[in-house]
Amino acid sequence: MESNLLIILVAILIIFIIVLIALLAYFGHRFLKLRELEAQNKNQPPKVTAETQEAVPKEKSVIHKKISPELMASLRAKKKEAEASLYCVDHPDEFANGKCAISSEPYCEHCLTKQGDVRISRKYLDLYLDNEWTEVRMIANDESNKDVKNRILKMKKEMWETENLPLIVQEHYKINVQDDEIEEFTVILSRVDDQDYVKKELAYIKE
Repeated sequence: MESNLLIILVAILIIFIIVLIALLAYFGHRFLKLRELEAQNKNQPPKVTAETQEAVPKEKSVIHKKISPELMASLRAKKKEAEASLYCVDHPDEFANGKCAISSEPYCEHCLTKQGDVRISRKYLDLYLDNEWTEVRMIANDESNKDVKNRILKMKKEMWETENLPLIVQEHYKINVQDDEIEEFTVILSRVDDQDYVKKELAYIKE
């Protein structure tokens, strides 16, 4: 009788332990699932609501309004100019190898030639060789002359396009032995016959 009672108690204890283990496993699984969902929510982008959907188009429209049509046209023109400078003006399928010192146009290796340290398009080679060139100005490439250099390049372009008057604007380097450094300069060359006119046009540059 006592042995039967002991067997029943042991069986009840075993059943209780099994139920306890099952409950622990169930709640443990739920806990891990919740932790996993929290981790996923942290990595996900914020939920898009009706309010945020309305706010996004407004923000985009504000950005577009800030960019004027003139600015957009200027940006497109600069992009087009940059892309054009990658290819030879006479051979659009050939990559440019450099710019002509006279026309400032990009040319491929077949169109460019070199005379000393001056790169010239072959179609302007006679113009270069048939004239005597002289240095009209030299300016230091420092921060104070940055705008001046840009103005010189603009003037060179306008003279060539409107007056067919060639200028050569070259980079020049000097070794300063005293300060142990290399100094950079922009040198402006013109034909001897044009030098007085060019010097007059460059009078705004301080000596």
